[in-house]
Amino acid sequence: MQSSFSLFTKRQLASFAGIGTVLASVFKALFGGEFRRVAALVTVLGQLFGAAVADRPVTPYKDSIDMSRFNLVWSDEFDHGFDTSIWQGHYVYGENDTQLRDTAWWNRSQVSFTEDGCLKLTVAYKENGPKGAGYYSYGMETNPNKNYSGDHTGYEQLYGYFEIRCILPEGAGLNPAFWLLTDGMWADDTDGGVSGAEIDVFETPTDYDQNGKYYGSVYHTVHVDAYGDAHKKEIQGWFYANDPYHTFNTYGVEWNENEYIFYVNGVETARTSFGGVCRVPLYLIISIGVEENVAQNDFLPASMLVDYVRCYQYAG
Repeated sequence: MQSSFSLFTKRQLASFAGIGTVLASVFKALFGGEFRRVAALVTVLGQLFGAAVADRPVTPYKDSIDMSRFNLVWSDEFDHGFDTSIWQGHYVYGENDTQLRDTAWWNRSQVSFTEDGCLKLTVAYKENGPKGAGYYSYGMETNPNKNYSGDHTGYEQLYGYFEIRCILPEGAGLNPAFWLLTDGMWADDTDGGVSGAEIDVFETPTDYDQNGKYYGSVYHTVHVDAYGDAHKKEIQGWFYANDPYHTFNTYGVEWNENEYIFYVNGVETARTSFGGVCRVPLYLIISIGVEENVAQNDFLPASMLVDYVRCYQYAG
């Protein structure tokens, strides 16, 4: 497995490069009289120094995505409940199945929908859950290669832009995530990531602390070479969202044959070709992992509200 030191060094170098880029933007804004922008850029400069020295989060500051390059090809706006032709349980094998994942039981009873058309995934402690007392959560996927409902066709896509708009659950021990995966990721040899990869569009640290280092931030990760001894991953860094526990934010990844480009609220955060870019279709997963420190969570039941998931292909 690639060492954390080498990963940290790569992020340090990226942060120092960012400092130079932002300094140039500061001088340009100064000469242009854009003093409000100068103030915002100075804040980013401080964050980049923190990222270089202590791997702290950074407010996204790079270019915004040009959506005119894409056509929407599939979406779920969650206005019509749980579409079993597209979604099914991730590691949960049927509508009423219950499986233990880390510290929580996953069961579809943790899925509901709001009146204004949002998917609601809830983590709660239940005294009388399907498996008795314990924590309950859920994960759902669009894997077209497995069918637990009878009418499932799923959805997968090769290349394009993939985006979720959501509010995150609050408190310790929770790992909400939107990710892309292929069954080829379980192969002993995935050629790096070419024939199988896991792309974590976003997830959050589970050590929730309102005064802590990572509060209000998300991170992106690329995993390759299965989940055994050969497994490798590259974390792209931590990036602030806009009050993500109470406000909708978007998290996206652009994927082409050359690289992955990550975005928060349409602003680029990181790009990489780690592992060799995946060249097979990936399906979608929405989940809330639960770790042992959920016992310290003062916000339960806590929910992830998803306004939409949208998939775009390159135009032309």
